[in-house]
Amino acid sequence: MAKDADTHNMLQQVIRTDQYGITIYNTNPDLSERLADELQQWEPGRTEFTTQACAFSPKNTERDGSLSVELSWTARDGSSKSKLPGKVGYYNINGALGEANDVITKLRVQCDLAGKLRKPSSQVSLVADASNTLNIGTKVDPKTIDQQITILYLMTRKATEVLDCENNPLKKDPVVKSYTTPEEAAQAGS
Repeated sequence: MAKDADTHNMLQQVIRTDQYGITIYNTNPDLSERLADELQQWEPGRTEFTTQACAFSPKNTERDGSLSVELSWTARDGSSKSKLPGKVGYYNINGALGEANDVITKLRVQCDLAGKLRKPSSQVSLVADASNTLNIGTKVDPKTIDQQITILYLMTRKATEVLDCENNPLKKDPVVKSYTTPEEAAQAGS
């Protein structure tokens, strides 16, 4: 993900440094296996399992924090509503629904899988969460939040490729559009 020059530059702006380290919590095969296992165990109303993917941390700085990414499954019917604290913006990125405050960015996408995962995947959405603890206690402008949504979209695209989502939900380059309510964002995607 960070090998692409534009994404790399955007990531540097979001974490406010030109040098960063990457912690990989799950390799691509591990991520695929864990998410498939979690999907097989998923039931409506059940507390979500989360799988840590990676984290980006500034190097050579005294600042604590990182931009970390986790993935999970949630009910596709929207019965599992997010409750982000503070001022929340809502987004539609090529049909994927997002929401963000200054620290947390979420993206929900349909990921249709094959074989024994076809039926359970038709009932859920893949949820990617990015937590940027470097933003705690700082003034965050809308451009930074748009960049966080874009980075999360690109990282989630990689996860959908690893999972081999048959519908290729994030194949287009991200076009971030913001809305004042989740209903407006969802309506824009239909």
